[in-house]
Amino acid sequence: MDVLYDEIREDNLDDPQALPQKLLALVDAGFVEEEQCVFLSALKQAAPVQRVDFPDRTAFECFVNLIHVEDYLENGGLPPLEMLGRGLALSQVLKAKLSHLHGTKHFRIIVAFDGSSCTVRFHTVRPDEEWVAKDLRLEEAIAIFDTQELEP
Repeated sequence: MDVLYDEIREDNLDDPQALPQKLLALVDAGFVEEEQCVFLSALKQAAPVQRVDFPDRTAFECFVNLIHVEDYLENGGLPPLEMLGRGLALSQVLKAKLSHLHGTKHFRIIVAFDGSSCTVRFHTVRPDEEWVAKDLRLEEAIAIFDTQELEP
């Protein structure tokens, strides 16, 4: 992911101002808290699932808070590197909003890229739950951003 990230930064493809209105509207619609979980409001309203459907709260949040970047693009999408750039830009916007609105909570934002599609998801960091290790696939490039520094 480092090589891709350097190229994206060099070409300014991760500029949050270049995000499509549909993605901005998704984040601007706000967040909702339910059962000690934080969700994007629009995604939670559309998700026909409940906490009991998942082994833990982290899995619940990651399922509901999954954004397929290509679903929010117009004109059939973008070249792969630009799509990843939009995913990274979205992660910056999410990090800022989550930090501002839920400053006492610690969140992890995960950007995954398989060469043609990009997903962004987030969850609350909990000491006894982890998402990335369970979901890591070697054919994907993964970037992880935390809203707060982890203590050693």
